[in-house]
Amino acid sequence: MRDLRGRTALVTGASRNIGAFITRILAAEGMNLVLAARSRPELEAVAAEVAGAGVAVLPVVTDVADLGSLEAMVQAARDRFPTLDVLVNNAGTIEVGDFDRLDLAAIEATMRVDLVAPMLLARLVLPVMLAQGRGHIVSMSSLAGRFGLPGIETYCAAKAGVANFSAALRAAYRARGVSASAILPGYVHGAGMYQQVQDRTHLPTPRSQGSSAPGEVARAVVRAIRLDLPEVVVSPRPMRPMFALQGLFPAMTERLVATLGGDWYQRAGRALEGTASRP
Repeated sequence: MRDLRGRTALVTGASRNIGAFITRILAAEGMNLVLAARSRPELEAVAAEVAGAGVAVLPVVTDVADLGSLEAMVQAARDRFPTLDVLVNNAGTIEVGDFDRLDLAAIEATMRVDLVAPMLLARLVLPVMLAQGRGHIVSMSSLAGRFGLPGIETYCAAKAGVANFSAALRAAYRARGVSASAILPGYVHGAGMYQQVQDRTHLPTPRSQGSSAPGEVARAVVRAIRLDLPEVVVSPRPMRPMFALQGLFPAMTERLVATLGGDWYQRAGRALEGTASRP
C-alpha cells in the first residue's frame, strides 16, 4: 500500500507511549484515524493534536480485553469512514517478575491483551478488508518473542504468538489483497513498558544490546505497510544473524543471550518486588 493519504487506519493503545508516536506518523502520512485506548482524557488529547494535521480523527474509548468493546469500536469505525485500510495492533501490557509467583489472573490478562485481542480484532476487520479488496494488519510483537527471556515469560509467549499469527494471516490472505506484518522492537527508551520498568528500577540497558527511540518503531510501522514486509526488526544491533544462529545452534544462542544481558527483566522484577508500584 504505497499511498497512505486518504486511507483509514485503526490504532489500538493510541493514547500514549509508542502508540502516540505511531498515531502522529500516520497522521503525517495523511491517514484518517480511528484511535482506541482506555483513558478518555489522554485519548482525546492525542486526537486533538493529530487533527491539526488536517486528517479526520475518531477517538473511541476501548478496552481491548473486552470483546464487546472491540466490536463497538470496529462498528464505530465503519459508521464514520467508508473504508478501513490499516489495523495497527499496538495495545499491550506486561507482567514482570518470577513466573512461579505471578498471580494467575494477571497471566490470563496479559495473554488476553497481548495475543487474544490482536487476533479478535484481525477477525473483526478481515471481512471489511476482504470486501474492499485491500487492507494491511500490523501487529506489535517483540524480540522477546524470539528469545525467551526470564522474568517476562507470559509476555514472551504472547509476542511469539503474535509474530506467528501475523505470518499465518499473511500467508492465508495476501493473495486476496489483505496483508500482515509484525514489528519486533528490542529495548525502546523514552516511551513504553521497558521505559516504565527502567524508571522504577534504574537498571541500565545491557550495553551490548542498546535501545531504540519510539520514533523508530513508528517509522517501522509505516515501512512495513509501504513495502509490504512480513516483519521489521527495530534494534540498534543486527538481529538477523542471531535468528539464524538460534535456528542452527539453539543451545549456543541460549548461552549467548544470557551472556548479553538477557536476564534484565528478571533482575528488574526482583528489584520491583515489595514496591508499591509495578508496571
